[in-house]
Amino acid sequence: MMEVHRLSGTYREIGLQEGVLFRGRLHLPPISDEKIEFTSKCIPYYERYTPEILEEIEEFSRRADLPSLLLEGFLLTLGLEPCCTVFALSPERTLYGLPLFARNYDWDRGFERFFTVFRTEPEGGLVSLSFSDHPVGRYGGVNEADLAVAVTAIPAYRGCPSPGIRMNIAVRWLLDRLRTTEEACDWLLEIPHQWAHNFLIADRHGTLARVEASPEGVVVHYSEDFIVATNHYLDEGMGGLLDPHHDFVDTYRRYRIVEEWIRERGIDVEVGEVMNLLRGHGEGVCSHIEVEGREIATIWSWIALLGERKVYVCKGSPCRGDYEPIEF
Repeated sequence: MMEVHRLSGTYREIGLQEGVLFRGRLHLPPISDEKIEFTSKCIPYYERYTPEILEEIEEFSRRADLPSLLLEGFLLTLGLEPCCTVFALSPERTLYGLPLFARNYDWDRGFERFFTVFRTEPEGGLVSLSFSDHPVGRYGGVNEADLAVAVTAIPAYRGCPSPGIRMNIAVRWLLDRLRTTEEACDWLLEIPHQWAHNFLIADRHGTLARVEASPEGVVVHYSEDFIVATNHYLDEGMGGLLDPHHDFVDTYRRYRIVEEWIRERGIDVEVGEVMNLLRGHGEGVCSHIEVEGREIATIWSWIALLGERKVYVCKGSPCRGDYEPIEF
């Protein structure tokens, strides 16, 4: 049975629990003077938009005996950029009459061992089941209001990091605090973004959205049918932020496969069929590619029917493992 780490209480209490969990296990990279300066420019935005997260990190740092500056620089300006495939279906497209949300997380195979499932219950907030390879921030999950969120990177972005909110902290805050797709999109439109990402969002009402975000601007695309995100922008205006010489073959391929699969399947889509799409090769989107000598693979995967308070989770490549239902 997959281990689920349970965190609850005030944000300071959650920070203490994380400090106990990760003490001696989290080995932070050195921090440069440039990153120290960049982190200091980001802090005011966290103070404005996610102040309790700073309290959590402060308590985490104390309990885990980690330098606060080093921990803030790591968590708030995280340099990792995961690839991914994410999609959501309207209730009308599923056999169950519920929205369906699916995500493959693609990244360096070496990070598979850090995969962690969190059940988080912040005081005054919402219970969620979420996923990450580091503490505090999240890459995706579902909360008790049946709001599902996941983020994908835009590696072709040719801009520069800008002081603002990092995607991992943004996802955590959405899961902790917000109930609907519209609320989540409005918040993502309001905050400044550090880097370029897609946020895919869906709620129990079947409102689906892709938020294409960058330091330069944010565009929201809603759908009442289905919506897909891989690792490029689809909005014509946002496309001008991308390096035209980037190799888009893999992200375009995965996007095309999912979109065509959804259109061909039509209605009455079942969870088992989605699992087969996520674990398949050729006409599926389980990824195994080499980039600069590293294996980039699907290292975890999950599916949620919004309204069940249950997520089907596969730790490791879904082509090699099984999905386990986890209730929260």
